[in-house]
Amino acid sequence: MFLGRITFVLLAAAFAGCFFSCDNKSKLSNETDGNDSLLIKYQALSDSVDSNWNVMIKDDDYKHFLMNRLLLEVSYTNSYDKVRFQELTDLLDQLKKLRYDQSSMSNSALIDSYDSATFALSDQIFVFATSHPRFEMTPLMSELIDDINAKNNYILMHRIHYDNWVKELNDFKRNNREKIISSDASLEVESMPLFQLPF
Repeated sequence: MFLGRITFVLLAAAFAGCFFSCDNKSKLSNETDGNDSLLIKYQALSDSVDSNWNVMIKDDDYKHFLMNRLLLEVSYTNSYDKVRFQELTDLLDQLKKLRYDQSSMSNSALIDSYDSATFALSDQIFVFATSHPRFEMTPLMSELIDDINAKNNYILMHRIHYDNWVKELNDFKRNNREKIISSDASLEVESMPLFQLPF
C-alpha cells in the first residue's frame, strides 16, 4: 500500500514535470514564432521602402542621362557653342553630387537646393538646344525635351509613394520598438525622414 502511494506520487510528479516542460516549450515556441513574424514584417516594410527609393533614384539617374543625351545631340551638329556646351556638361556632372540620400533628406533645404539646381539646369539645357539653328530639323531634340519634362513631372508621384511606405515602417517601429530591440538590437528603430514636411 505504501509502495503504491510512492509510485503514484512519483508518477504524478513526472507527469507534472512533463506538463510544465511542455507548456514552457509551447510558450517559447510561441514567442519565437512571434519574433520571427515581427522580423519578417519589419524586413518586408524595409524592403518596400528601399525598393521605392531605388525606383525613384533610378528614374532621376535616367533623367540625367537624357539631359546629357540632349547636350550630345546638339554637339553632333558640329556647329554649336563649345564653351557653353562644356559649361553645361560640367554642371550636369556636378548635379548628382548635390543629391540627398535617405538620411540627409532630413534637411529639407538640401532637397529644395537639389530641385532648384535640377530645374534650373534643365531650363538652361533646353534653351541651349532650342536656340540652335537646326533644332527644328532635329526631331530627337524635341523628343528628349519632352522626355525630360515627363521625368520632372514624375518626381512628386515617386516621393508620395516613397513617403507612404516610410510612414508605414515608422508606425511599425513606433508600435513595436521594444520588441524589435529585444529581437535584434542591430535593427534601426528610429523614424526615417519624409519628403512631406510636418504641418
